[in-house]
Amino acid sequence: MDSLSQCQIVLSKISEFYRININDPDEKIKAAIQNLLDLWPEVLVSANTATDDELFALNVSRAVLTQVFAIVLSKDFLNKDQLLVRKIFFSLFNILVDNTSIFQDNNSIFIDSNIRLIIKMAMSITSFVQFNDGDLTKPSDHQLLIAIREHIDQDFKHDNLTDAVISFIWNLSDRTMLVPRLLKAGYAKSVVDWILTREMKFTIDKIDAPIHILHNLARHDDGIDQLNSYDALDVIEEIKTQPDIFDDVDDMTTHIAMIRTLLTNVKQIKYDSTYYSNKTVNMLLQLSINAAKNENYRYKGSHVSEPLTVLVKLFYNNEILDNILCKNEIKPSLTTSSIIELFTTLLCQLYSKINLDNDLLENYTCVVILNLFWLISNYEKYSYLIGECEKLMDIVKIAANDKQSFIDTFMPRTMKSIHQTANDILRKFNNNNN
Repeated sequence: MDSLSQCQIVLSKISEFYRININDPDEKIKAAIQNLLDLWPEVLVSANTATDDELFALNVSRAVLTQVFAIVLSKDFLNKDQLLVRKIFFSLFNILVDNTSIFQDNNSIFIDSNIRLIIKMAMSITSFVQFNDGDLTKPSDHQLLIAIREHIDQDFKHDNLTDAVISFIWNLSDRTMLVPRLLKAGYAKSVVDWILTREMKFTIDKIDAPIHILHNLARHDDGIDQLNSYDALDVIEEIKTQPDIFDDVDDMTTHIAMIRTLLTNVKQIKYDSTYYSNKTVNMLLQLSINAAKNENYRYKGSHVSEPLTVLVKLFYNNEILDNILCKNEIKPSLTTSSIIELFTTLLCQLYSKINLDNDLLENYTCVVILNLFWLISNYEKYSYLIGECEKLMDIVKIAANDKQSFIDTFMPRTMKSIHQTANDILRKFNNNNN
């Protein structure tokens, strides 16, 4: 009896998962996705010696991985099982690491299509992963990021691999903790170049991806420094936007306004509001409000901390602060008190679990909101409203005296820590009462 080929052995292993369905026990589904991902490197290797019939069977078997992954997504595991999320993501990422050469060499259609599937799966769960300081720091991880960047750099044909991987980089850059990894791999200069050549380099549905990636890089101080060294602001100012869609708060006009603010020195913003029309700033406030009211604090992909970070920087300009608090055009209309109440409610929601979830983005959002209130408290016209908001002042007092060690990761240099901001607000009102 002839022995089984490597490909036949792999196909036999895959066949064990054909009958996995959504009604199976959770643990069985979790084990299935982990086992399949552990098996997939063998799938890629076995294709090298597969016959035409075996290669066809391997192509068909890819549907099993897709199906089980879809079941995992439908079961809401990603919101409940962080250990599983990390296992899935890093299994996928390590497959890419092991196949870094695909971004440098021509490969078979089979390998190319499988890697694009792996990229798509990794991209879809990136936002659920709680990354830590040691993630994506190995030399092999760094080489993969470089290979991806260089592949996009040299591609002007809208190839399928670029189309897949640009979205993955977009999602990675949205995790601010990972921005230094991308900067180290040379993405600041490349992203500026991609914006200049985006109409040739990307398909129409990905044409704005490099602008969003640049925005994400600019949310980190190191990103601001590198992007400014490559004149990113000049490039951004040259982007043409469509004024007829300006009423959409997720419009590119809004994102460009956020990028401009992030890349501009706060001293310049403080004395010059020329580039920040009332309509633009109103849209930033509206985006913040829309995101704050959603369960996951996002609106069309933008986390509430993103527009709030920009507003904090803009609020160093008293004219802008006054216009947004007193003359905003938000619908339904919002008074200064209702704006303070809205973001106080958000602060209470996030601060109550700040040491429970260890969610860096939620911790950072607390930093942003407290800095926003500190700036408002410095404006004599509105400071009394801060002092009169009991819920807010209760949180401020707790934060000022909290012995917990807060993680102020990627806090911009234009902001103060939770402790410092809370103490500064208290000190201001204590001085006013003396």
